[in-house]
Amino acid sequence: MRFTKYLANRLRYVQGQPSPAQGIPSLEPHVAPEQWRRLKELYRQRNIGLATVDVANYYALSTPEDDHIGVELVHMLERDAIAAFPGFFPQARLICSARVGFSSFMLFLEIPPDIVALANAAHMFRMQSRERLAMKLPSQVAAACDIHVGYAYVDSHAAGDMDSVLLRAYLHAQRLGARPRDVASPPLHKEFQCIVERGKVTTLYQPIVDFETSQVMGWEAFSRGPENTFFSSPQMLFQLAREAGATFRLEKLCREKALTGLGQVGSNQRLFLNNHSDEIADPNFTPGLLLEEIEAYGLKPHNIVLEFAERQGFKDMNLFFRDIERFRAKGFAIAIDDVGSGDSSLRNITLIRPDFIKFDISLVEGIDTNPYHRSMVETLLFLAQRIGARTIAVGIETETALSSLVSMGVNAGQGNCLGVPGYKPASPCVAIPCKTGFTQADGQSWKCSAPIRELVMPCPTTSENATVREIKEQLADKPAQTSMVVVRNGRPCGLLMQYNTDRHLSTQFGMSLYYNREVARIMDPAPLIVEGDLPIEDVAALAMVRESTKVYDDIIVVDKEKLLGVVSVQRMLDQLTQTQVELAKGANPLSGLPGNVSIEREIERRLKGCHPTAMAYIDLDNFKVYNDVYGFERGDRIILLTADLLREAVKLCGGEGDFLGHIGGDDFLVMADPARVVDICNHIMHHFALRSKELYSPEDAARGYLVGKGRDGQTGRFPLTSLSIAVIDCPMDACFSMELLSNRTAAVKKHAKSVEGNSLVREPLLAATAA
Repeated sequence: MRFTKYLANRLRYVQGQPSPAQGIPSLEPHVAPEQWRRLKELYRQRNIGLATVDVANYYALSTPEDDHIGVELVHMLERDAIAAFPGFFPQARLICSARVGFSSFMLFLEIPPDIVALANAAHMFRMQSRERLAMKLPSQVAAACDIHVGYAYVDSHAAGDMDSVLLRAYLHAQRLGARPRDVASPPLHKEFQCIVERGKVTTLYQPIVDFETSQVMGWEAFSRGPENTFFSSPQMLFQLAREAGATFRLEKLCREKALTGLGQVGSNQRLFLNNHSDEIADPNFTPGLLLEEIEAYGLKPHNIVLEFAERQGFKDMNLFFRDIERFRAKGFAIAIDDVGSGDSSLRNITLIRPDFIKFDISLVEGIDTNPYHRSMVETLLFLAQRIGARTIAVGIETETALSSLVSMGVNAGQGNCLGVPGYKPASPCVAIPCKTGFTQADGQSWKCSAPIRELVMPCPTTSENATVREIKEQLADKPAQTSMVVVRNGRPCGLLMQYNTDRHLSTQFGMSLYYNREVARIMDPAPLIVEGDLPIEDVAALAMVRESTKVYDDIIVVDKEKLLGVVSVQRMLDQLTQTQVELAKGANPLSGLPGNVSIEREIERRLKGCHPTAMAYIDLDNFKVYNDVYGFERGDRIILLTADLLREAVKLCGGEGDFLGHIGGDDFLVMADPARVVDICNHIMHHFALRSKELYSPEDAARGYLVGKGRDGQTGRFPLTSLSIAVIDCPMDACFSMELLSNRTAAVKKHAKSVEGNSLVREPLLAATAA
């Protein structure tokens, strides 16, 4: 209480004796008349808070080429202040705002007699504004300016006329704004010191999922201050730490909290720790000390990734590079975050050569529709490949964005679509879509044979004599991905993409060179034109071999040279992805093996190709009794054991084109080359006989049977679970039919099940029988 009174006295300006109103400047000309009248009404009735916001070095922001930055910045700050001050100071009510010159404005607030809260609100707005400047403006521009925020408190008993008192308040606020470290921030500084000293920081962990394995490869640790305070936002917490010169203390505390809450991790899993680029040069932050910290938690250097945000900038790149090399030498990995934001430099990445490149959320947003974002990501992927870095996409919120990133070749990702931040490191089970990149479009495992005409969309057309001005008028307010086909004698001869048109016109002399000229000057004279009957995957393959500048242009579809319409690259990707999704729906939920939908597609594929196939049907004998005795959970384990052994057998003894499916329950199917099928079956039977005994109690395994009820409901002794394998040789010719295959399979399976223990029965399906 005594501290609050002391602080309030320090923060309150001294009004002094009123001066004669004559000759004293007034704030009235800067305030709208109706708002000034409102101030007069409140002057003797309410306490008034005044906040001033000034853009330092305002005129240095304008250049001959770009003279609107300062104007837009002040507009943005005024809107932000009107919205933010009531949030920082809930008891305050906005009276009005007013501009004072080009570079500053002021807010009048109706407030309770709480000058400490007003000081907090002013300082919080200053920190928020500086953070936003760093994110919104190029680093060189942001470094050239600062935001000064001051305040003054005018109580309802102020002596003197309103003009004089408000002017003195304004001047006092300006003085405070110009020296923010003097008296503007003690309340928040004291609260911040309390947070650091008492360790009142909370860590959240967000999983990072490897797209190739679908497993969690690590977690990023996020630090938060106490809830429902100014410092619950990490931006505010670290902004004040930098102003107080306590960045290292805060980051050390956050690191300790993250390590304490991590728990046990896999040998190849990693913890991503955020660091400020200045911290790595701190003499108290060395590889040896960090090694001691992590070893106390049973971690190794390869479990730790030091993450630096690119948007923070690097004051001295050579010094930073030297410092991170010291950590690399000890086995720590380096990640660069926010890549692709602001004025990020690819040169910095090539110098640092990070182990991980994390794409900024601004690139990930709209990746499924924005060709510029795709081009940026592709450039970064190429760079990452060259320097040996793995890529991580941040902020994945939708399945379509996830599918697009996987297809483009991104290595891993994080975002609410994959797992939300939590107080404990989680390992969610995430279904990662198969890579639907065009290079896989001819894969026989999930070929999409539908004709491209099924995806055609209508499009506007124009003649080659039309002017660019006319085209722009037709495409006004259309998305950047909009296209227009140029026709000659009813046949397509060129393509105009909206974003390419804008690119031509936005160059220095683009408007004078092209705007009133014919479209032939800027159209693509050699677009991709395909017949409507061509399969989608074939068109996709053709699209991917185009020049990099045209790879996301629409494809023109014709029917014997007559225009049908266009198909976008994203529409093709969606169709290919949907094909994979439909196949995934048919996967068995327990084993993860392809289910009946995929089995039928595989049989159809082999029939079309006339591939002679040996079909091995695998069935578990006495499985019902095992389930009854040991329960369904143990029953699932024997199903999974069978699936794993089948995978192993096909991998070791089979060939590249062999297929393994799970029909359902305890029934499996292998389609293999006839010359390899016996080796596959022998392998599975041998290893099943060895491994299945692990799933029985020692007594049952030694006895060699179970006591239970059969399918007829009668109690009896039943042998231990074994495999019955029926093999049918199918020529896959014109005589083949599913009905005949089912009948023949039933007879062979019956024969196999009549043999006690693991059994294999093979009987060819002869052409004469098929007839």
